[in-house]
Amino acid sequence: MVNITINGKNCSVDEKLSVLEILQSLKLEIPTFCRDERSEEKLGICGMCAVSINGTVTKSCKTLPTEGMVIDTQDPEVINNRRQLLQKYIDNHHVNCLVCQKSGQCKLQEYCYKYGIDKTIPNSLDLIPVDDSNPFFVIDPNKCIGCGKCAQICRNLQCNHALKLKNTNGKMHTWANKADNINSSTCVSCGNCVSFCPTAGLLPKYKHQFRHWETQTVKTTCGYCGVGCQINFEVKDNVIVEAHPALVKPNVGLLCVKGKFGFSYVNHPDRLTHPLIKENGIFRKATWDEAFSLITKKLSDTMNAYGGQAIGAFSSGKCTTEENYLFQKFFRGVVKTNNVDHCSRLCHSSSSAALGKTLGYGAMSNSVHEGFESKVILISGENLRETHPVLGAKVKHAVQSGAKLIIIDIRDIDLSEIADVFLKINPGTDIALANAMVNVIISEGLYNKKYIDENTEGFEALKESVKDYTPEYAEKICGVSKDDVIKAARIYSSDVATTYLGMGNTQHINGSDNVTALSNLALICGNVGKERGGVNPLRGQNNAQGACDMGAFPDIYSGYQKVDDPKVKEKMEKFWNVENLSPFAGITVVEMIDKISKNEMKFLYVMGENPLMTDPNLNHVRSALKNLDLLVVQDIFLTETAAMADVVLPATCFAEKIGTFVNTGRRVQRVRQVVTPPGEVKMDLDIILELMDRMGYKQINRTPETIFNELCEVTPLYNGFSYSLIENEGVQWPVINGKGTEFLYEDLSNLKRKFSLIPVELVNSVEVINDEYPYYLSTGRVLYQYHTRSMSGRVDGLNEKCPEPYAEMNSNLLEKISKKDGDMITIRSRRGEITLKIKEREGVKDGVVFVPFHFSSALVNELTGSEFLEPISKTPEYKICPVKLM
Repeated sequence: MVNITINGKNCSVDEKLSVLEILQSLKLEIPTFCRDERSEEKLGICGMCAVSINGTVTKSCKTLPTEGMVIDTQDPEVINNRRQLLQKYIDNHHVNCLVCQKSGQCKLQEYCYKYGIDKTIPNSLDLIPVDDSNPFFVIDPNKCIGCGKCAQICRNLQCNHALKLKNTNGKMHTWANKADNINSSTCVSCGNCVSFCPTAGLLPKYKHQFRHWETQTVKTTCGYCGVGCQINFEVKDNVIVEAHPALVKPNVGLLCVKGKFGFSYVNHPDRLTHPLIKENGIFRKATWDEAFSLITKKLSDTMNAYGGQAIGAFSSGKCTTEENYLFQKFFRGVVKTNNVDHCSRLCHSSSSAALGKTLGYGAMSNSVHEGFESKVILISGENLRETHPVLGAKVKHAVQSGAKLIIIDIRDIDLSEIADVFLKINPGTDIALANAMVNVIISEGLYNKKYIDENTEGFEALKESVKDYTPEYAEKICGVSKDDVIKAARIYSSDVATTYLGMGNTQHINGSDNVTALSNLALICGNVGKERGGVNPLRGQNNAQGACDMGAFPDIYSGYQKVDDPKVKEKMEKFWNVENLSPFAGITVVEMIDKISKNEMKFLYVMGENPLMTDPNLNHVRSALKNLDLLVVQDIFLTETAAMADVVLPATCFAEKIGTFVNTGRRVQRVRQVVTPPGEVKMDLDIILELMDRMGYKQINRTPETIFNELCEVTPLYNGFSYSLIENEGVQWPVINGKGTEFLYEDLSNLKRKFSLIPVELVNSVEVINDEYPYYLSTGRVLYQYHTRSMSGRVDGLNEKCPEPYAEMNSNLLEKISKKDGDMITIRSRRGEITLKIKEREGVKDGVVFVPFHFSSALVNELTGSEFLEPISKTPEYKICPVKLM
């Protein structure tokens, strides 16, 4: 600490903070254009923060305090300096404030008003051409003041290096870096530069006319991926007109292209606005009473004739925690069935199963925001920059700050370009690689013996099991260099390491073992129970974690309480005031489809899911659903599944909901109503409550908050939560002594049980290539679309960026099949075929074809299989599918 004087007052301050940071912490208003508090880089370009320091006007952002320093923020020379700078900026500015969309939010306008800049403005300027190549925003050099804030954000926070400052005719302004325009640069359209531009130099391509003072701002949680970004939406006339990232955890002022610009689907004319009932194969508009009456009659008839086991329910990772809780309560308490499942079955149920066994909780052990500070990062089977873009930016920031990065994937990805080690493995060989890294760490004595002895069990068995998984063996099986395996093992064991894993690990018939192998790797290095460490499966949906937590699985109630536990059953019956809850686990998504195909299930209720695009072996799914006596779909659009339904109920999207989402890092976050639903749309909670009422099970708790309080009471994992606790930026479960848990297992001395080291062996997939099907197909996601495109497919800019399906393959494979980039190709598996365009990409592994699963015009899941499931989690094999190319 040092002693200084500020505006005549003595202060003791931290000498490590800049003078600007000190002044801002004291709530003194210091104008700035270029300063971004999140960045360690202090640009000092705009000069507006200059104050009098020991009698000299000096930039406060680049000055550290020293003992005895005297600071004056309102010295006449300081004010005059600010006025001179503003005059220079305004003289070189295209001043059309009357029609400028930034009016009312422009810092230049604000400061000119405050400091009385009223001199004559030049009648004409040599205007620089505007760059409007990007579908989401415009770069206008004539309104740019050259502060460099946008380039700083792109360089240091988004870490994309797509912007630079350029001098044109003596004027400094932002422009695309190493490209003619922004759309042909490395820009990923995240819009973070746009969000923090102090003027209109960067401006969204608005679809609605508004002034900022005409809008209302509502903060809520993003409805796309599982990062859980907090967004401030501006609303005019019940229409979302703009989105800004909130400066709170987990995103801390960052968004991706979908969070920033992908909201127009909320007010899209395709939205369902009233119930539909299908008669003679054609939908007709129905009243809510008609729809409810038909559903409840069919439910009752099916229960009476066949019992609850003939009824299935798909819950949703898109719906709120409260909605998922009430949904499973309805089907368990009223319908007496545990046939409740949701989309996590198809992606991360294998990670839940594995980590539940090895660690205790089947969820991320650490936090999303820790990605900024990690020292060693391993990412396996997860293209972070496209699937969880904000977390990907945090990881890239960590690498730019000196972190070591290991990537395991079957194709080149954005982060592999900056990785210290990139292990480009053959499909399905994950266990061999992880075991080989364990082998190296043990054989070289790099493991944490004290941690293992005190906190784990099974080390000797693990040590014996990996003896044959040498780096040489991994080289042969995985197709990677043995030296890279050794290097990766040494880096991973060199410091506290965090492991991120995705569907490249889990969507295999040995998915649980893949995750177990990574857990073993983390445990022998002592990485669990530490900040910036852990094993972290990344959920793909905005509330997939919440749906799991709320018992949207066939074998658990909320909080992972087992349905076959007599004590749990008795507790739930008493709390819910019901009798005869089923003591038997239900069946999974894929198993339900099989039962339906055999006419053993008669009724299916689908809430916010689209199995006719996401499930494997879609021809089988389509055929099965035709057997149902009644298919009910509750959704916001007429999806592929809804089009097959007998009854369609119009539902609310994320921006119309009230409640909570739980992000992939266990953070329980508020969801606030941004706009009201269109037409006759009912809140999803109200739909479920009405069905419960009509089935004779009227609920006392009928609001999101009272239902949340109820689920917290009956769910030990959620004890201690309340809306007031999570109001600002959310809290991670479990809550202990009124505080959330940033990372799990911190108090290793009080573990309920020791962590388990479990040997796993590489087992070849049953999906094997042969002469007839000689190539491997793998599926996945891309940045500019999302899941089944019901949302992203109704955003023009996203469709411009990624308009059609494609099949990625490298030049070696193209030469072998006599095809070239842009040709059409037919891909056939044992189950079906699709035709789509070829996209040549050298980063794809030899003999592998990668196809995004987003497009209904090329339903890649018509090729994938449902015959073989992961034995523990019942997850299908999506990442290995033998195909022929024609």
